[in-house]
Amino acid sequence: MVMIKRWHDGSVGRLRDRIFEVLINSPTSGKEDLQALAQCASHIRNTAIVQSIAKEQGLRLSKCRVDQHMELYYDISHGRHGLGFISKGWTDPGFRIGDLFSVSRAAAESFKPYIFDLLKFCATNGITVTMQETEGKIELTMDAVIYSEGFNKDTFQNTLDALSECVEKAEKLLSTNNE
Repeated sequence: MVMIKRWHDGSVGRLRDRIFEVLINSPTSGKEDLQALAQCASHIRNTAIVQSIAKEQGLRLSKCRVDQHMELYYDISHGRHGLGFISKGWTDPGFRIGDLFSVSRAAAESFKPYIFDLLKFCATNGITVTMQETEGKIELTMDAVIYSEGFNKDTFQNTLDALSECVEKAEKLLSTNNE
């Protein structure tokens, strides 16, 4: 067993001592330890960046989720208006900004002739659209990726604006064709 000298220099020192204790008693390799520590540091840094930018732009983040697949996930809203979500997987190179749009099967039938227009409009704005059929409805996921190096207040806001335009276009096409 490796012994590490303990430095009790305040709360950071105590936290560092607890982390070392976990690592020393862990059956993982040094490489695995470094990978886990890098992921923890990335999560802390990315969460702080997302929370700071959201606060600066007057956005509210809710439904925080972190699990084996997600480094971070938040629903985004402004006031009572939902704007979508932001997420990042542990191995993703950046953040995914998106929204889920559900259409009943009956409405989807009348919406079908216009789906190409929606796909083209969204793609022109940097938003991808994927569709999945579930029982009784069609779910459209609209999203874009912002690579970590380019993630800042402006790219985040621009992506949210483009996403909002795509959702509005989908709602308009759906309401126009169901009147």
